[in-house]
Amino acid sequence: MAINLSVYSNGNASSKSISVDFVADILASSSNGVSDQTKYFFKFTTSARNTANQTFGAKVSESLNDLVLNGNNCASDGSSTPYADIKTMICDYTYDFIHGHEANAYGSYVTVQLPMKFS
Repeated sequence: MAINLSVYSNGNASSKSISVDFVADILASSSNGVSDQTKYFFKFTTSARNTANQTFGAKVSESLNDLVLNGNNCASDGSSTPYADIKTMICDYTYDFIHGHEANAYGSYVTVQLPMKFS
């Protein structure tokens, strides 16, 4: 099941979409001391391009503690507090796609990400 977001730019009269999928990854193993595991995560993807006309890579969040900027900071305000709920997490990841971020934003050691292109 996916959540599909549509982001509209009044200034450019255009829309872009972001998809959030809830994914389960299952490891069935009994070797080397590794037991069966199921891991759940959120996968954020978009077909939009940034202002340099480059595609965005997928972003993955494994928990509400996995913040946008290198797992350390929220993109919207630089907070290092875990997300309170899934809605807050999705809003922050969406904010990061739309606005991008500077290199090392909030001391997170991330590379620059250009904002979403609407023109």
